[in-house]
Amino acid sequence: MEIKIKKIGTQMLTGNASGVINTYTVIENNKEFLLTRTSRIHGSSLGIAGKEGILYVDSDDKKVHRQVVAPSGACGLNTDDELVEDLSPWALKGVILADDRNESGEITIISREPGSISDQPLVFVDGKASGIVAHSAEGRE
Repeated sequence: MEIKIKKIGTQMLTGNASGVINTYTVIENNKEFLLTRTSRIHGSSLGIAGKEGILYVDSDDKKVHRQVVAPSGACGLNTDDELVEDLSPWALKGVILADDRNESGEITIISREPGSISDQPLVFVDGKASGIVAHSAEGRE
């Protein structure tokens, strides 16, 4: 596994719901995604640029899903949930890591060889090994 992540833009949100949207290009398995991280005073979310909904890692299948919630008739909600093919939980973790650290360089996440002492991937910033420790996308080490 090799994932490359690079911040490519920032948009400030003003008004009642002020905050910031940072956009990242993510390349995994030779497929490119444009992911956004929207941060506001009360929290943040990940999404795919140009699409509605949020990204999350499903606790059962450990895969990335996109969920869209919309109002429906009779005061209800419609929820649409779809699997995001070729995007791993590590890619989401890398975007969060880049955003939290306000990293402007390219982040590369590479899996370790089977049988290594640690199963946590290696993290590089602009091609140099970093002191960043990558933890599992589920929050467990």
